[in-house]
Amino acid sequence: MVLEILFISCIILYWISEGVTEGYTWASQKQRLANKLIHPNAAHNGLMDYHGWRLFENIGIWGAVIIAYFTDMGAFNFFTLGIGAWFVGASLYEMALNYIVSDSIYKDKDYKWHIFGLDIQWITGGMIWALFFIGILFITIGVKF
Repeated sequence: MVLEILFISCIILYWISEGVTEGYTWASQKQRLANKLIHPNAAHNGLMDYHGWRLFENIGIWGAVIIAYFTDMGAFNFFTLGIGAWFVGASLYEMALNYIVSDSIYKDKDYKWHIFGLDIQWITGGMIWALFFIGILFITIGVKF
C-alpha cells in the first residue's frame, strides 16, 4: 500500500508542479511577482523558483515510473489509481495555473481547449471540483479492489 500511495503522490506532484510552471509562463510580470507559489529570483515571495518547480515535475514523473515498476498491483488497480491521480492532479494543475495567472483558482470565462485542430469545452469555475472528486472516486475504487 505504501508504494501505491507514493505512486499517486508522484503523479499529483507532477501535475501541481506543471501547473505552477505553466502558470508562470502565461503570467504577466505583475502576476509573476505577486503570487505566492513561484518567485522569479531571490526575492522569495513564493515557495520556490521556476527551476525548483521544474525539478519537482521531474521527480513526479520519474518517481511514478520507477514506483509503478516495483509495485505488484494488478492492471485494474494500476489504471484506477493512475486515472484517479491524473484527475486529482489535473484539477490541482488548473487551480495552480489559474491562481498564478488570475489570482483565483477558478477560470471565470468560457474556455476551450485547443488540441489536434479541435476546440474542446473545458471545465470552468467551481466545476473544477468535479474533476477533483471524480479522481478521488477512482482512487477509492483502486484502493478498495
